Amino acid sequence: MKELNHLIVAFDGTDDSKEALELGINMSKKMNTQLSVVYISKEKSLNPLTDQEQTPLVSPVHSYPVGEMRNYPAIPVPQEQELNPESSEVFPDKSQEEITLETEANRILQHHHAKANVSVSYGEPSDAIVSYAQENEGDLIIIGNRNISGLKKLIFGSVSEKVSQLSTIPVLIAK
Repeated sequence: MKELNHLIVAFDGTDDSKEALELGINMSKKMNTQLSVVYISKEKSLNPLTDQEQTPLVSPVHSYPVGEMRNYPAIPVPQEQELNPESSEVFPDKSQEEITLETEANRILQHHHAKANVSVSYGEPSDAIVSYAQENEGDLIIIGNRNISGLKKLIFGSVSEKVSQLSTIPVLIAK
């Protein structure tokens, strides 16, 4: 059996992913392994500190009359970047959701006196989790299970099920 040196935990802030993270922390401590926590965002936002729909920079909706000139686009005014109150660092490339999830993962890690690399990856969740684990030389993926059933599972499938099918490394589904 291959020795486990690097555990990858998929985290999205749900109760199931929190349980998976706690399991990953406990396993990492007992086996003295490296731990990474990854949140998958389906797409990278253009204006990362807002969770509103993105609009093109040149839009009639964002224009206003100036003298006799009408429908010229308003020049976008840069917004001040928000600061993370815990670290006072500027996060120019992270959405509010990403910052919130990273903060929550770090809170759980601190509660258990554990250290981990917490990061965000982009794409379809199942593909991105597997890619992240491969790129970071993970030996085990730990993922929560939402227990979806019925028509929703038939149509969409579950992320944990897709990860277990796509992955070439072992997958532990925390329940």
